[in-house]
Amino acid sequence: MPDEGALDKRLQRLRRRKSRWALARTMVITAGVVYLLFGVIFGIAVVQGDSMIPALRESDVALFLRIGNTYHIGDIALVEAGDGTEYVKRIVALPGQTVAIDDETGELLVDGEPLLEPYIYEGTYSKTGIGYPITLGEDEYFVLGDHRENSKDSRNYGPVSAKQLDGKLLFFFRWQK
Repeated sequence: MPDEGALDKRLQRLRRRKSRWALARTMVITAGVVYLLFGVIFGIAVVQGDSMIPALRESDVALFLRIGNTYHIGDIALVEAGDGTEYVKRIVALPGQTVAIDDETGELLVDGEPLLEPYIYEGTYSKTGIGYPITLGEDEYFVLGDHRENSKDSRNYGPVSAKQLDGKLLFFFRWQK
């Protein structure tokens, strides 16, 4: 008859080994789900600066949907700049549209018509480096911050491609007043 103490020790070792594998498997599955959710389906960004005031403020945490997006004028998007920096900006013109800025009136013109923008409180003025009018290509978008005086946007770096749009805003959390 085998020693019961040795049998108990062996059973304990097997249980520990099984629980380690179960823990490792759970950790791998959890990491995969987190990556899928927040690396593929959703994106999270913390708003930096005040270029999107009044809609978004510095330190707001924004949740973006990355897949299956159709963008419209007025959508807030996560934009990846050419240098790897991500900005939160509003889409103001879609592929194929013509964008112009009337520096005398401070109006943004899309296809020759002033764009109705109830979310801004100041005029839109051009910046050096981009000539107007500009007609967007088939996968180009024109993006601007809501606080136009203090925004690095398409007036600085030109239109952005569809590949540079990294998601559409679903909702945001505001931690501070």
